[in-house]
Amino acid sequence: MKYFKVLLFILIGILAFQKTSYAQPEDEYNDLLFLLVDAKYDKLLYKSMGYIEDEETRRDPLPYLYTSMCYYEMAKLEEYDEEFPRAFKDAVKYCVKYRKKDKSGFYVEENAEYIDDLKRLTYEVADNYYQSGKVSKAKSYYKYLVGIDPSDWGSWLLKGVAESQLNMNAEAKISLETGLKGIESIESESVDDYWQGQLMLLKMGIISYSEYLKDNGKVREAKELMALGYEYLQDDNEYKIAYDDIMRA
Repeated sequence: MKYFKVLLFILIGILAFQKTSYAQPEDEYNDLLFLLVDAKYDKLLYKSMGYIEDEETRRDPLPYLYTSMCYYEMAKLEEYDEEFPRAFKDAVKYCVKYRKKDKSGFYVEENAEYIDDLKRLTYEVADNYYQSGKVSKAKSYYKYLVGIDPSDWGSWLLKGVAESQLNMNAEAKISLETGLKGIESIESESVDDYWQGQLMLLKMGIISYSEYLKDNGKVREAKELMALGYEYLQDDNEYKIAYDDIMRA
């Protein structure tokens, strides 16, 4: 567990050098925005939780999003390690809760930079669990990814592969079918608007599921999937290497 904590700290530190904007419609929960900008995270957490527990505001998406942002910032700082050892995981969980409240995605575009950073870090945590054989833990983070962004088709494939390896066949079938149908519906022009994390997850989802298909004797299906993604990912070196490997199988 200590290894993953150190790794997570490094990854958050890398993204800390990138500018993350927190934009909201004018006058909506500006009290929370000001506390976030002023780095008053203890007060922000107390106040955002107050909105979440209040009957009149508990259905509003933004308090959940601000709570996620608050935990994310706390996860970068050693001073919160003892009191909030699960700060990053809580940032992810509250972003999922936010997305459930914001079903239409009304606030997504204005907060895309933050959400994309969080998704990339979440994938890194999941992948490290996966590579170390802790597939169940990896699956839980892949599940968070599709909760944060239900139209992230690559994450659906990653989740489905993990579920397949855990013999969660019914769940895997739903996840893989959802991911495949989503990818088939992509228009080439729309990929140009993808954020970095969204495109990366599309790539990793296609590669992961294609390799899983190949390893299970379904070479034709693996080649078809890699060919499907080639239109969008042909300029990515990692994808081209995986593509050539599977096409030679």
